[in-house]
Amino acid sequence: MSFAYQVIRRPRRKTASISVQPDCSVQILVPSFLSDLKIEELVQRKSGWINSKISQFEEIRRNSGVKQYVSGECFTYLGKNYRLKVIPGVQEEYCAKLLHGRLQVYVPADTERKSQDQLVIRQLSAWYRQRAAVRLREKTQRYAARLLVAPVSVGIKEYKSRWGSCHTDGRIYYNWRIIAAPHSVIDYVVVHELCHLVHPDHSQRFWNLVGTILPDYAERKAWLKVNGGGLGVEF
Repeated sequence: MSFAYQVIRRPRRKTASISVQPDCSVQILVPSFLSDLKIEELVQRKSGWINSKISQFEEIRRNSGVKQYVSGECFTYLGKNYRLKVIPGVQEEYCAKLLHGRLQVYVPADTERKSQDQLVIRQLSAWYRQRAAVRLREKTQRYAARLLVAPVSVGIKEYKSRWGSCHTDGRIYYNWRIIAAPHSVIDYVVVHELCHLVHPDHSQRFWNLVGTILPDYAERKAWLKVNGGGLGVEF
């Protein structure tokens, strides 16, 4: 193992769980009766998953700086990093694509650097927005069925300081940039907004409802608070 971990014993807890925080700290939540040996066995068994989560958080933090719109730069989509590949040449349509594990964009040959950057940004922005619209509607439909609610409409917007909004008439909008976050975090934002259709506030009843769908919502919320500003899609 290449990580330290904190054991938290809780008398009312019946099962053990592992939590990797955005600061890469690891917490093991266990019932009071679970022996140290069993805890160690659990950590050993899950060490691959733990190291993978730690690497994911570290990678996101490393790539939260100023982006360069050139081949080799990293962009995050659904919590995973993809290298950008800028392909010069004549195309019928200049639009970004995710192919063979790379985000590919196309620019006319001999384009000046400033103009090339602008063209790459336009393609990436359009691609992220399109994927956000599709994925977020899919997730909203799935979780709405579980919550027995029905939003009037679902759309995407560009917000400065929020990840979503739920209007009193049933319209829900999401910040398209959330599509860069891991699935678990996107799910939290979707469930959060859908629960506002039932409780248009942040009362305990609201959070209890969120918890019925996502028992670990606090961890997902914490991830977003720490990493939300560094998703790397500021086009």
